Parts: sequence; C-alpha cells; structure tokens
Amino acid sequence: MVRQASLTSELASLLGADAVLREGARSAFAVDGVEPRAVVAPGSVEHIAETLRYAHRERLAVTPWGGSSHMHIGNLPARYDIALSLGRLDIVTEHEPADLTVTVQAGITLVALQEHLAGAGQMLPLGPFPDARATVGGVLAAAASGPWRHAYGTARDWTIGLRVITADGRITKAGGRVVKNVAGYDLCKLYIGSLGTLGVIVEATFKVVPLPQAQATLALGFDSAGPACALASESYGRGLGVRSAQLLDVGAGIELPKPFALLVELAGSPLAVERSRREIESLAAEAGAVPVGAVADASRPLTLLSPSSSRLVCKLTALPTRLPALVDALASLSPAPRLLAWPVAGILYASWLEHSDPAAALAAVRAAAATERAGVVVEVCPVELKGGLDVFPDVSGPSFDLMRRVKQQFDPEGVLSPGRFLGKL
Repeated sequence: MVRQASLTSELASLLGADAVLREGARSAFAVDGVEPRAVVAPGSVEHIAETLRYAHRERLAVTPWGGSSHMHIGNLPARYDIALSLGRLDIVTEHEPADLTVTVQAGITLVALQEHLAGAGQMLPLGPFPDARATVGGVLAAAASGPWRHAYGTARDWTIGLRVITADGRITKAGGRVVKNVAGYDLCKLYIGSLGTLGVIVEATFKVVPLPQAQATLALGFDSAGPACALASESYGRGLGVRSAQLLDVGAGIELPKPFALLVELAGSPLAVERSRREIESLAAEAGAVPVGAVADASRPLTLLSPSSSRLVCKLTALPTRLPALVDALASLSPAPRLLAWPVAGILYASWLEHSDPAAALAAVRAAAATERAGVVVEVCPVELKGGLDVFPDVSGPSFDLMRRVKQQFDPEGVLSPGRFLGKL
C-alpha cells in the first residue's frame, strides 16, 4: 500500500500540483462518511487516464466524482483511496444544431448545458433534477431520471456516444457523434447506470430536441391514487402533449384540498398545449378531480428526494397497474412517508424527513413491495443502516453471475468504486 505522503506526492508529480487538492478537501469527497486518502481534479482526459493507470499499477481504489448530487446512491465503498473529480472537464466540445446533436465533457452541469442549448432554441430532454450541481457524467453513471421521462424516456434513449477511460487507463469510445451509428453491442447502455464501476465517462454525445413553444402546468386533486394514475395513463395513451405527470400526497410540500394531487406539465406548440389542457380537464372532471390551483414550478416536489432533507428515501419500481395499490400500502404506514410517483413509468419514491426506526420503515417498505412485486432501491438512509444491507434489490442466479463476470472483465483488479454496485460488486 502506498503511504499517504507518498501517494499525494506521486499524484502531484503525475498530474501537476494544481490537480491534487489540499488535504482539507478530503472530507468534502467522503462517501457515506468514508474519506479518500487523496483527491485529484485533473484538467485533461489524458491526466484522468494517467491517474487510472497509476491506480491500476498500485492496486488503489478510485471513485469518480461529478457534482456530488448522486453520490448518496450505492453501497458503502469497500475501499476508497482516490477521489477523482471531473469538475474541470466542463466544456461543450461540439454542437451541431442542424443535426440535433451535442457533445460535452462529463463535468459540465445539466444546468449549464441546457443554457447553452437554449441559445440555439434546443434542449436535452433529461430531468429536471432537484440539485443544480448534477453533471452529465453523474447523471449517466447513476442512470438518473426525472419526471420528463414520461414523454422522453431516459438517458439511455438520448445518448449516442461516450468516451470512457477503462480501469487500467485506456481511452476508449462507444457509439459515435451521429444518430445513425449502430455496429455491434451498444456499450453506452452498459456504462450508463454502472455507478462508475466499469469505466470513467469523460465525454458524451446526445440527441437534442427543439424547445417547446408553450408550456403549462395543471394541478388536480384526487381522493385516491387510482383515478390519478388512470388519468396519467389515459393522457399518455391519447398522445397528448404531456411532458410529465407526477402524483404526490399531502405531505409533499404543496397545499392540497384532497389527499393526492396529479401535477400535469404540458409542453409543445400553443395549439397542442391548449388542446391537451382541455382534454385533461375534461377527463379530470369525469374522474371527480378538483383543480388545486396554479403551480409555478412543476419540479418543486423533487426536493423530497434530497439526501440533505431526508433520513430515509426508497425508490420503488413496479408495473404501472400495481402502483395505486403500492401507494395505498405505503400511505397506511405509521409514520407515513411523503410520496412522489411517476405513474406511467411505474416509479414511486417514499421519503421520511424523520423516523425513529429507519430499519423498521425499510422492512415495511420491502414487505409492501414484495406483495406488489416491486423492486426497492434504498437511495438515502443512515450510514449505520447502510453498512448492514445491500441497498439494491436482491439479484441472484444467472443474472448476478453475468454481472460479476462483466465486472471481472472490465475491472479485474477492483480499481473502480469497489463495493458500491449491486451485490456489492
């Protein structure tokens, strides 16, 4: 094992003194209370590759960092020697408005990228996310998604190329910079969602779309989750101009006249938005819903998912038809969590601001999920609880064997984020 002082000095000689952050910065790069032995912020792709080559030679564990907004997702690190910040790789490499494509470095924030694209009347249809620090690399590594997935899908649907550095420091490419570029296995889909355990994403190419000409948000109150979910599915099936549909309960921070509300965000041409508004209001009236009032920011409920404001956050994934029953089961718990769901995607978040027994709450969530055949990912929980569990759903048999072989093939020395992925890979 390389000694602390030697590790810092060797990294400084490889990357330059300005790329190695002072010792006091280590606490800011802790993962669930585990601090790295060194923090580096290389200024180039080649320096990132050099860092990984060095770590591979010395058998050091490296955890990539973006804006830190998704670092709470994953198991406790088995080892953690070097925090690798990609914050200095934050430029738009290439933007072809006529081709509807953009290539960016992984350290750029989604906010900065959207501002750049807006200058050309375009947007990347990912998000929105509650934390403005979210970076392209972090979103891809965590396969993070927001309520816009109702209309647009996920990051895997919009990523057409990646530049990735392997665990032993080789600079590789997957996909390309044009939309029609398919040859062999699409490695982009393998890297997205791997939590930095298979490679370090340093650059990404996306398809983009024009900005909508008009937007509006409807807030509708419901007595129960079933009719709200049914309305969301009906609007999706009719092909209306719905960008997002979010189900939330009275604990989600918006004053509601009913136990549940459905926030429906409309986007498109002015005529399409107006037609969609009329149809949804008609459907809501038939379902017995009542208007809640104007909602200026449809992303406001996402603050429920912040690790800084929650003691326990569980993400449940189920068939959309089973989501209402799952909502009812969680709403009956005591204390009840705050609930936020994306009905068409079958995703439900349960969040507790405070809970005297998080382990008991998690056991109740998993029992309800098992009844409805849902998967559970523990996104936020106390460190002492996380240390004794796998935060991901249980996977065994051939599926996990395949995952283990993929990890062994891509990172045989366990350099990249060891222990953080499913099954503590």
